[in-house]
Amino acid sequence: MSRANFLRLFPTPHYLAMPSVGLDISDQSVKFTQLTLRGGKIVIDRYGERTIPLGVIESGAVRDVEALAKVLVELKDEYKLTEVVASMPEEEAYIVRMSLPAKKESELRESIELQLEEYVPLPAGEAVFDHEVIDPPARKQGGPPNGQGNYEVVVSALPQKTVKSYTEVFARAGLRPVAFEVEAHAIARAAVAVNEDRLLMIVDFGKTRTSFFVVSGWSVVFTATAKNIGGEDITTAIQKGLNIPHEQAEKLKVERGLLTANDQRELFFAIIPLISVLRDEITKHQSYWETHRENHGRLGRRIEEVIICGGQATLPGLIDYLNMNLNVPVTLGNPWKNLFSFEKYIPPINLNQALRYTTAIGLSLRTLTRFT
Repeated sequence: MSRANFLRLFPTPHYLAMPSVGLDISDQSVKFTQLTLRGGKIVIDRYGERTIPLGVIESGAVRDVEALAKVLVELKDEYKLTEVVASMPEEEAYIVRMSLPAKKESELRESIELQLEEYVPLPAGEAVFDHEVIDPPARKQGGPPNGQGNYEVVVSALPQKTVKSYTEVFARAGLRPVAFEVEAHAIARAAVAVNEDRLLMIVDFGKTRTSFFVVSGWSVVFTATAKNIGGEDITTAIQKGLNIPHEQAEKLKVERGLLTANDQRELFFAIIPLISVLRDEITKHQSYWETHRENHGRLGRRIEEVIICGGQATLPGLIDYLNMNLNVPVTLGNPWKNLFSFEKYIPPINLNQALRYTTAIGLSLRTLTRFT
């Protein structure tokens, strides 16, 4: 059942059906989408983007609080934003899977805190974390856990100083974050069907880096980031390989990509080394996941599909190339898949744009649908 169908059957009370704003902050830009439930349908009311000056954020860490707050104030004032669900940087986050003995679910957080330093390189007192149960222990029918088996949980942790820096930015900008969420979880919420039960890999192919997430349902169970693979790296490679200006290189990347013609083989050979690295990274993470043993000794499940998201996902020829060179089906992400049918509603953002807004869309869905 899609979220839209869920809401039609179990509508959000009117007083809770507020516009839901997702705010995605990256090193070079801030994007937002505002989703609203209207007439039993989820629609996109507004969206927008602002460029962040170079050096204000570096690898997810805020270097200039005042400059970032100024960008957010401009966005807030133009679109009259007040409450937002905001992203936390993937580069600063640790997402780990833990196995905990069966006990009361209310006691899980304390158990996680006691063991957290074994999994992430942060002292427990310097970490902000949240957890999600992805596999509870066996239960007696209608009763609590029976003491057999373990809780399998996914824990997301961030340095306290990172969370504080973003909290300070929002306070200065006059925005109220109702929730923070690591990018990977927001992307999974937007890109993975609500009833999906297969194990998937999501590749967030962005401008300055590429992230890889293994997802079970909506639960992110593994993440990795490659900072040497991104759209800007491809543009630079074209610029150098063809000895042309940056603007022309960007235009060729967007319009031609890996699609070759007799007079454009140089373009293909400029791009293919980086796309080969992307292919190899996907293979490496797939192999790691499928061959490593979990705490109970079983091998990891097989990844059944790779979904490509992010602003560079629509590079011409990319999906075809990966399908020819990987042993798993590769598809282009669709961040609208849980929201509406194109037969009934045409959003103001086309698919190419929407892929750049995947994180913001996933953040918006968090409060609008009351799913966390």
